Amino acid sequence: MRAADLARLSEPYSEDVDPPDSGAVAALGMELPNWRALEADILADFVEEPPYGIGWWSPDPGTSRRILIADQLYCCVASAAGNMTEAALHWLEFLDVSDRDSARHADAVQLEGGRPTLSAPRPRSPLDRLSPAFVRIHYAGMVRALASALDCLAGVVIGVAALPINILRADFARARDKLNKINSADSDGAKAQAQFATRIEANIAAAGPPGWLEWTLDFRNMVIHRGRRLELGQFIPKSPVLYGADAQPVLRARRVNHLPRDPGRSDIEVLLDNPWTYVLTEDDEQTLRGLIKSTQVLLEATARDLIELWDWRRRNPKSLRQPQAQWREGRSTQSTGFDGYASGTLTFDPKMGISNAVVARRFRAAALVDGSRAEWANFD
Repeated sequence: MRAADLARLSEPYSEDVDPPDSGAVAALGMELPNWRALEADILADFVEEPPYGIGWWSPDPGTSRRILIADQLYCCVASAAGNMTEAALHWLEFLDVSDRDSARHADAVQLEGGRPTLSAPRPRSPLDRLSPAFVRIHYAGMVRALASALDCLAGVVIGVAALPINILRADFARARDKLNKINSADSDGAKAQAQFATRIEANIAAAGPPGWLEWTLDFRNMVIHRGRRLELGQFIPKSPVLYGADAQPVLRARRVNHLPRDPGRSDIEVLLDNPWTYVLTEDDEQTLRGLIKSTQVLLEATARDLIELWDWRRRNPKSLRQPQAQWREGRSTQSTGFDGYASGTLTFDPKMGISNAVVARRFRAAALVDGSRAEWANFD
C-alpha cells in the first residue's frame, strides 16, 4: 500500500470511542448507506420464534425453506458490502504495486542516435521478476470482488423480488434475464416486479458507460475460469519533463497497461476481427477506478428500489409470495467428504463461543439454538 494511503488508514481512533465498522469502510471511501439500510430492514424482519425466518412470508414457502431462503438473503446483503470493501483494498494495493512496477521501467526508453529505443530493465531479483504478477493479482482480485458483489446483488434481487430461481446459486445475468421476462399484466405482484426490472435497468445504464456491467462479469469469468488473454501495454512520457545539465530533456517513461476490450472472447477471435480494438484505449487504472464507482453507484441506487419493493411486499404479503423454487430441493445434507490434510490435529468442540448480536439473531430465527433445534424434524 502507498505510504499516503497507509498513513491515512493508520490514523488512530479516539481512545474514548468504540468505533463502528462503518468508520473503517468510510476511510476506504466505500460508504453504502442505502445498502446498509436495506441490510438492517431485512434483518429486522427475522422472527426468532415460530414461524421463523421472515415472519410475514408465512406460510410460504414452508418453514424449512423460509429459514434457508431468509438467511441466504441476509448473507447476500452483507456479503455484497463485504466484497466492496475487499475491492477497495485490492484497489489501494494495485495502485502501490502498479506505481512500483512502472517506476522500475522509468529508464526503459533511451535516445540512441537521436532515435528512441526501448530496453526493458534487467530484473535484479525474483521480486523484480514477479512485479507484473503482483499487479495482476490485485486487478484480478479487485474485479473478482466487484463481480462477486454483483452476484450477491443478484441474490438480494431474487429474494426481495421473489423470483422463482435458485438463490444459493445466484447469478446476476440470470436474475436480470428473469426479471425482464415478467409480464406486468399477470398480477399486482408481477406489476411490482416489472416496475423494479425497469428501475434496475435504468440504474445499470446510469452507473457507467454502455457495457460496463457485462465487461465486469466477462472479465471476472476470464481471470477465474478461462485462459488469460495476452497482456498489452506501452511506455508514455512521464510528466513533468526533466532537463539535464546540458539543457536536454531526460527521457523518463511511465508504463501503462491496457485491459482487454472484450474479455469474453478469445485472443484469436479478437485479432481476426480488428487488432486495433484488442484493448481498451485507456490506462488500466482509469478502467478499474471507473468499475469501482459504477458498482458502488449501482448498489446504492438499487438498494433504494429494493427497500421500496420490500416495504410494499411487507404491506401486501399475499400479492407476491416467496417461491419454493428458490430452494427447490430443500435442506441439503450432502458433504464433499473432505476432512482436511491433517484431520484431528486440532480439536474443535463448539460448546461455547462468542459471536456478535447479528449472528445470534440469525441462529434464533433459523431455529438453531438448543431450545428450538429439535423442531427441524417437523418442518415442512
